[in-house]
Amino acid sequence: MMEKDRSSRKTAALVLLAAMAMTLSFVEIPLIQSAPWLQYDPSGAVSALVSLLFGPWVGVAVAVCSWIPHLVADPLGAFMNIMSASSLALTVSAARGKSDAPLRLAAACLAAVAASAAISICLNFVVTPVYLGVSYDYVAATVMPSLLPFNIVKSSVNVTLAAVASVKIKDLLDKRSRRERD
Repeated sequence: MMEKDRSSRKTAALVLLAAMAMTLSFVEIPLIQSAPWLQYDPSGAVSALVSLLFGPWVGVAVAVCSWIPHLVADPLGAFMNIMSASSLALTVSAARGKSDAPLRLAAACLAAVAASAAISICLNFVVTPVYLGVSYDYVAATVMPSLLPFNIVKSSVNVTLAAVASVKIKDLLDKRSRRERD
């Protein structure tokens, strides 16, 4: 009976977190005036948090679900955000592994920022010319002043929020499970 109760709580938590990520995907904050199409949204933090708590592929599933409503109006933007959030969630969880060591989590966060930024910049060379109707030279010229800083800031904020929240949530869950055993 207790196992079924835990499974129900886990499912409820995942549904709530997926709904939170979906809602937060509509919060769009432009960070760079010269590139107004580059907008920060905090939904990636929720995907990364889910991946740290429940595993990398669950985090990827939340990342994909959070951008489904955007596929109709902005399929290319949704695709870019799915890839960015998925690479962040997958990398931070896989690089951290089963370790709860703070240094391992910090290294996983750095790896996730690097992976997400690299994937996003590479995809910009394919998507941005189609999305904005610009040349590859234009995209190449925006890497250093716009794309790289934006993707590093976006990924860093998201993975930092996820890491801090995951540590606090794991502490709460550990205290609760100890209380239930006693």
